[in-house]
Amino acid sequence: MNSREGQAAALEAPASSLTAITRPSAKEVVVQQIRTAIIQGELKPGQRLTEPRLAGALGVGQATVREALIELEHMGFIQRRKPRKTFVTKLTVEEVEQIYAVRLPLELAALDMLAADPQRSLAQCEESYRAMREAACQGNVSDFKARHLDFHRGLWAATGNPCLADVLERLVTRLFAFAFMVMHQSHHAVAELVEITEKHGRILELIRAGDAQTAKQLMTASMDRSWLQNLNA
Repeated sequence: MNSREGQAAALEAPASSLTAITRPSAKEVVVQQIRTAIIQGELKPGQRLTEPRLAGALGVGQATVREALIELEHMGFIQRRKPRKTFVTKLTVEEVEQIYAVRLPLELAALDMLAADPQRSLAQCEESYRAMREAACQGNVSDFKARHLDFHRGLWAATGNPCLADVLERLVTRLFAFAFMVMHQSHHAVAELVEITEKHGRILELIRAGDAQTAKQLMTASMDRSWLQNLNA
């Protein structure tokens, strides 16, 4: 190959530093905008959402809004209480306590299952724990809460019991989303987020050691309900 051919080949060769630019879909943009409006309090808990009004405000078709609302429902930020009626998620103190009453024994059962079988993979939990710690150190509350939920999802998945995981997914996702809405204006010190993270890291250590009892005690202590005081604030 002569020098001219070599130069041509070099120009045609793809550069490793160049990657395809991905653009978010219209649905992803709508999901993000509605979620932000909910978190910032522009759309309030219990407020009804209609596809025509959202489509007009966002300049997209109703089909796109419909797809976005389905995803937001899976994320826990909205709920459908009646056919064709959609609302920003709102829970009463009684409903939150009812969720905790079901959630806690199921989470503790998951710890029993995991501690009894050291061969179960906790890779997803470990990855979420590292992401939690990074978000905590940066003071990134939004990312921290998302990774916090991912940590618990990892525990449920690791049990290998899809029934347990399905029930907790439907209950806890809604609880996390509503708690996030309620607490979004509260100040969260980096030290507080780091402390929560390290409790979860300790839970992983206890599971690996087969110490279900101490892991369950720590899990119970980590379920802080103080944010409920903000419901009537």
